[in-house]
Amino acid sequence: MIRIATLICLLHAYTSYGQLEALIKEQQKFIGEFSGAIEWEGMSLNARSSPEERETARIYLESQIQSIGLKPQRQSYKMPNLNQFIDILFAPFKGANVYMIIPATNKSNEYLVLGAHFDSEVDCPGAIDNASGSALIYSVGKMFNSLDERNMNVIIVFFDQEEEELIGSQAFAKYLKSEELNIHSVHTFDMVGWDEDGDGEMELELPTPELEKAYFEVASRLEIPLYVTSINSTDHHSFRQAGFQAIGINEAYGKRDTSPYKDTPDDTYETVNFNYLAESTLYVYEVIKEIVNGSD
Repeated sequence: MIRIATLICLLHAYTSYGQLEALIKEQQKFIGEFSGAIEWEGMSLNARSSPEERETARIYLESQIQSIGLKPQRQSYKMPNLNQFIDILFAPFKGANVYMIIPATNKSNEYLVLGAHFDSEVDCPGAIDNASGSALIYSVGKMFNSLDERNMNVIIVFFDQEEEELIGSQAFAKYLKSEELNIHSVHTFDMVGWDEDGDGEMELELPTPELEKAYFEVASRLEIPLYVTSINSTDHHSFRQAGFQAIGINEAYGKRDTSPYKDTPDDTYETVNFNYLAESTLYVYEVIKEIVNGSD
């Protein structure tokens, strides 16, 4: 169950319990379809690993972006293996990230990026790793698109091939550099669907002082427990390496309150804590809204 004190605070973002229930149902549908528990368009996304599976996943994500009235875009790439000599034996990595841009309503050349990887390991439904992170950024994007006022542009991006050396996020970081966009910060989400002890705790991975302050200030108000780690093994690493201000956010991975089914066929829809995911989504929305528009 969502903690009562936190629920009351989060109604600042969603004005009625009915709207909160709607968010939970939205994310149940997204993750159900994206992890193969619910059939979509006559297809079942039982995994998102092979080139064919990842293409179906991209088509699904594009359909969800279109459903909220935004334009889906792809950033296709070819990336070499870490060792150039391996390219002699194996083909370079090839894939495509899917993204949408929510434009500022007040003129701005500044961008804030929210990202999550959409791929899974071989034969894994990937409900928590990482349909949960994908659902979170999709829902935050949908809420942002409904805001009357936005003082920054927001990019929502679904990374390909995180499970293969963070290739998709590396490619997107290079793309942002090549476009010379004014990036305020990059926030990546990997596994936000498990909370066995029910405390609602979240992990911040290698935040800059500015981002750590932003997340802790809102967490204090909403009674969200937080802690900081130096875990560097997912997509935020790609952006930090490229010189961007970046942070990783997820369930309490470093404290082992995290899905034991990661990278297995048992990472299924039934294991997702949708109350925790919704609570985390509304928390992240409040943090990002304050970064983009400032405190009310």
